[in-house]
Amino acid sequence: MSYQGMSALYKEFSETPFTIFAFPANQFGHQEPLSNSWIHDFVRGNGTHKCGLKYCDWKGYFPYPLLAKTTVKPSWCTKDPTVSCTSSSSDCCSKNMGVWQWLKSVHGDVPKWNFASKTLFDKCGRPAYYVNDETLDPAKLAPQIRQLLNKDC
Repeated sequence: MSYQGMSALYKEFSETPFTIFAFPANQFGHQEPLSNSWIHDFVRGNGTHKCGLKYCDWKGYFPYPLLAKTTVKPSWCTKDPTVSCTSSSSDCCSKNMGVWQWLKSVHGDVPKWNFASKTLFDKCGRPAYYVNDETLDPAKLAPQIRQLLNKDC
């Protein structure tokens, strides 16, 4: 899983109501230590990261929502959101962790690694499919996405 894979999946479904929400986290090998604005510039194709991983020279397509850096597993963020959720902050944004606390209660699980946890929601906003596998090719989610797009609430 990577920026490239998620962006290709987004592009495949760009003419549908499907979207992706990206939540940067610094809880896995400290891969996102910098500020929210730096992360934003990087994933929008305006920067390089000297981390040596395959997504680090990313210069591609990333049109979907990117939220402020958060925590996706315990220990949960306790930072003041008036400071930590700003573009210049390199801390976690406590406003965003609620979704991960809720997903943990739904799935009984937390992400294993960056890009590992994916929850697909149905048209009514209910969790309908969950995978927690950092090696999963995003294209393999396409059948589940098509199925959900073809279902009514």
